[in-house]
Amino acid sequence: MKSQAVVVADDPVYLSWLENAAGTSTEFALVRPLDAEDLLDRVLTLGRVDVVFFQFDRGNLETRLAMMERLVERQPDIAVAGLGADSNPDIVLAAMRAGARDFFVLRRDEADVVALLSKLLRRTQSAVRVPQKQGQLFAIFSSQPTEAIAFVAEHVALACQDALPKGSHTLLIDIATPAGASAVFLNISQSYTVIDAVNDVYRCDQTLIDTAFSRHPSGLYLLSLPEDLIGRPHFNFDDFLKLLEVVRGLFACVVLAFDGHQPVADIGGMLAQADRALLLSDQSILKSRHCKYLLRAMRLEDCPLERTALLVDFYRRRVGLEPENLAEILDLPLYGRLTASLNQGRIQSMNAGEPMLTVSPKDPFCVDVRALAAALLAGQGKVEAPRGTALSRLFS
Repeated sequence: MKSQAVVVADDPVYLSWLENAAGTSTEFALVRPLDAEDLLDRVLTLGRVDVVFFQFDRGNLETRLAMMERLVERQPDIAVAGLGADSNPDIVLAAMRAGARDFFVLRRDEADVVALLSKLLRRTQSAVRVPQKQGQLFAIFSSQPTEAIAFVAEHVALACQDALPKGSHTLLIDIATPAGASAVFLNISQSYTVIDAVNDVYRCDQTLIDTAFSRHPSGLYLLSLPEDLIGRPHFNFDDFLKLLEVVRGLFACVVLAFDGHQPVADIGGMLAQADRALLLSDQSILKSRHCKYLLRAMRLEDCPLERTALLVDFYRRRVGLEPENLAEILDLPLYGRLTASLNQGRIQSMNAGEPMLTVSPKDPFCVDVRALAAALLAGQGKVEAPRGTALSRLFS
């Protein structure tokens, strides 16, 4: 049976191009609707419609985006794609945000139209189905907002990305505050944030990732809060949990960063999905008390803590609480510790927008981060220190 397609375009050249490129596999109909409701009426009148193509240019962008969004809302089973005379990144991104699952460029994709159309239809039929094979999810959180959450999570994600086989990818999702810290520390200017991804969860696929998600030169993908966000982020948390399920099917590893100012029930939802959750604390009495209060609230709400362990950050020997003592106070297993960096390396890395793994790969913090990532990926119960080294003596 032939696929049925509608082309919303001002110029009939798009219809002719698609017909010639697709051959006899698809029947096309050109429409010029007045507005979104008129488009819906025309689609219903045509009967079965498998895909609708929207032609975009700067002059009609807002009108066509409104049409696409309305169609996706009312007819989610119909595939939608963008058309354009070129691949202007602003227009392509706007179309993807509105619901487009692909973008075809006039007279550029002739040889691939049939394959792209087939892929587009298959992807729509299986949209939001979570693949059977799931990537690993590691959560890093602290009792209070602090830039250390994003900094540690960023480096764990980078170390995971480096340790994974070629072709496998890691995604860092940062909903901790200060907002957007991981993007700042990685020197990434985001045009697509985690809030956008939550709104797009029911059309999140590899095309959206390749087109919209920010990517670091290391290969690490990033979804973070916008750095100009004031206050707490507002999004549907059930959709956020669905997003975690979806991206686990698209990435080999997902690192999630958040802080304890999230509602306790939401924290429980994230911990339930995590293969391993690490509660971040330093050796101070203040941080230990805040961690204790958060854990008490979580236990009262029956949050799943069986895969949660303590990670001590900025560790300095014989300064403050020793990690083993802190773990005993919090009634959590100790997973590992991250040694304080040398010569103010952490603040220099933050300000430069360069990971310490790049600028100071032999720093004790970097050595510990790589060991931590290896332990997480291997499913170990804690970081095992090498025997007979200075590092092992710190663990003794």
